[in-house]
Amino acid sequence: MNDLRRMHSNLRILYVLVALTAVTAGVWWFQGGQGELARIEGTDFAIADTSLVDKIFIADMDGGQATLTRPAQGRLWDVNGTFKAREDAVNLLLKTFRRASIQGPVAQAAQPNVIRLLSARGKKVEIYQGGERPVKTWYVGTATPSHTGTYMVLETPEGRGAEPYVVHMEGFTGYLSTRFFTSEREWRHTGIFNYGGRSLARVEVRVLEEEGESYVLKAEPSGALDMTDLEGNPLPYRDTTGVQDHFLRFKKVHLETYRSRLSPEVEDSLRQATPAFELTATGTTGRSSSVAVHWKPGRGEDLLGQPLEHDEEQLYGVTSDGEVVLLQRFVFDPLIRRLSELQQDPIPPVASAGLPMPTN
Repeated sequence: MNDLRRMHSNLRILYVLVALTAVTAGVWWFQGGQGELARIEGTDFAIADTSLVDKIFIADMDGGQATLTRPAQGRLWDVNGTFKAREDAVNLLLKTFRRASIQGPVAQAAQPNVIRLLSARGKKVEIYQGGERPVKTWYVGTATPSHTGTYMVLETPEGRGAEPYVVHMEGFTGYLSTRFFTSEREWRHTGIFNYGGRSLARVEVRVLEEEGESYVLKAEPSGALDMTDLEGNPLPYRDTTGVQDHFLRFKKVHLETYRSRLSPEVEDSLRQATPAFELTATGTTGRSSSVAVHWKPGRGEDLLGQPLEHDEEQLYGVTSDGEVVLLQRFVFDPLIRRLSELQQDPIPPVASAGLPMPTN
């Protein structure tokens, strides 16, 4: 009996040793194998110095194209030589270029299907660093079944890689293909108002759906704020801090998207309609930006079962260029405050329970 127990104990130890050996071998393969992969031609996807990247060209199989170029001056890149590009989306591409690495090879049996999908649904991404030819070109395919990697093929001036690889980004779990889109509307910078530092000089809020609620806020060189009606007549207010905060909200304001999801006919009708509000911000240099704000019809019912008059999350906007856009109420509700709200007395601080308010 003791011999039998000793044999079972030895078998358990053997199983543990085998498992430890397998784990150690796996770690060694992963670390060593990754090092070997990095030395194989067609696997060096990363861009070591993305500060030298000055142009990115993206094309998809549906004919969509987007060209992003770094400007000689300024922070925002250009998209298709016409508009400014979204800073967050450009920075995400540059981060992806810098941190991309090989997750592993594609199994031989799966390669024909991966190559077929690359040919049918892939995207071409050319990365330039000052020359007329790209330093690297990524052919970006679909996600792996686990959605933790992306099938890609690399091309350099020396030639194209012979087979696809699974690529991921260090520190990120997920696939990368959605970052390489070609829609100009999606790439466009969404900033409507952008006045850094103390460059915001004037804000005009027109409330067209209600008389007597419009106003103008103007910053004086001393830092004080004057509030007037649209004709320039002074208007009083008591909540100095609240009005100052309201004015500063106009320094940096973004729309949600240039995709209104409306038909051209409905967009034309919206351009002709009288908006509920008109917002205009002017800088110290005289540069002005404006947007007309329209309520978006509500859908469904409120908690009392009454039909919603307005959408609770979005508004429609018409820019000064006549483009119909979507706005977030979370961003714009604080901007479309009426004059009567700004002229209310400031809310006193709440005293702690059981303690009297201090008196002068």
